[in-house]
Amino acid sequence: MNERELHHVVEALQTFVGASFDGAWQPSRDRVVVGLSHGTRLLMVPRGPFARLTRARGRPRNPPRPFSFQGALRAHLSGPLTEVRKLDGERGVELFFRSGHHLHLRLTGRSGGLWLMEGERIIAAYDGPAPEHLPALPDRPPRDEAPRFAPEGEQDWAQAADKYFGIAERAHRRADRRRQLHGRVRKAIGRAQRLLTNLERDLDKASGAEALRSRADLLASMLHEVPTGARSVEVTDWASGEPVVLELDPSIPPPANMEAWYRKARRLDRMGDQVLTRIDATEAQLRDLAQALDDLDDADDARLDAIAALLPAQRRRGPSLAASDVAEWTDEAGQRVLVGRNAKGNRRLTFQLSKGHDFWLHLRDKPGPHVVVPMPRGQAPDLSLLLAAAQIVLVTSKVPPGASADVQYARVKDVRPIPGEVARVRIAHEKVLHVTREPGELMGWSQHGTS
Repeated sequence: MNERELHHVVEALQTFVGASFDGAWQPSRDRVVVGLSHGTRLLMVPRGPFARLTRARGRPRNPPRPFSFQGALRAHLSGPLTEVRKLDGERGVELFFRSGHHLHLRLTGRSGGLWLMEGERIIAAYDGPAPEHLPALPDRPPRDEAPRFAPEGEQDWAQAADKYFGIAERAHRRADRRRQLHGRVRKAIGRAQRLLTNLERDLDKASGAEALRSRADLLASMLHEVPTGARSVEVTDWASGEPVVLELDPSIPPPANMEAWYRKARRLDRMGDQVLTRIDATEAQLRDLAQALDDLDDADDARLDAIAALLPAQRRRGPSLAASDVAEWTDEAGQRVLVGRNAKGNRRLTFQLSKGHDFWLHLRDKPGPHVVVPMPRGQAPDLSLLLAAAQIVLVTSKVPPGASADVQYARVKDVRPIPGEVARVRIAHEKVLHVTREPGELMGWSQHGTS
């Protein structure tokens, strides 16, 4: 949201001065909703590509484990809204309440954020522990960008902003979902092609049933002449008239050799029928997946749902999530990051729950949680997932927003415990990311389960 857009929205919100505080919700880490009387709700998204202040539609639902900032708002804010004021020359807004507290919202990139304040004292921050002081505002030349939206009909600017950014955010999520599905569809096509190759190989084996049955018939025709313990017998092939040598198992009687060939022929017949059925199903699946790949670029939400239904469910590996020593973060695409909550959780996560091909991250040369990105065998996380996991390392290690740190990472198989050491490990083949904590980078990620 640029400065002129924010100016118009703040003007529109003046009509709500005098409305009483009526609740607060934080449906995810990156967004906060403040309720006013008569059903009015204000949405605040402090960081990310769609940072904004708008009207909100509908009552949001809090996560199973509410964020502490929501509790702070409900504990301290009360009474009517007394003033909505835009910061001069900045993309910032302050909302004052009769309780003596106010909200300080900035939509200024890395220095953006949302804080609950009492005078100059910061009581709580939306994305973590409250800092002692507000971060400095960025020094940038003035910009006079035109608004990208305008009210239509009976809309005010705050409602127009909600519509514009809602559409943009949904389009962004749809594009991200297309990207995720594109990778999953290509993997599914590769698996189906490998399965088809193996099925065709099995079908070749099944075609040997007729030859086995012919051998058994030839042996049956002269079974009375074959002595017990014979290793082979020469017979005449009925079709060609040529002599054929049948190799026998001397440890069993000739009739048992014959029955063994008949049984194997029957098994191959049954296998051939099953293989043909699976070949037909796999070829049909490949056609559907190829069509899905063609449709992805222009697919709407309904078609994306249909494409997702074609794919195997993403399995959640490892023991069930029950205890409280390992936390789980997920994004909207179902990607997972696991975090140790204490020393016991670190050991359990790294040396019990994780597989050797998973990826392990940690704050370099400093104490902090072990973080693991579960991955399929033979695959590595893409850069966006690795950077998101690194941001989670900084968040859970309590690195303040805007600060930088080195995050080391390696495959779990290259992490070894040090005998006699509870909190330290030995790492081989490590790599290092230098990362700045930017809470907006975790938009769409949520911590919703613990293990």
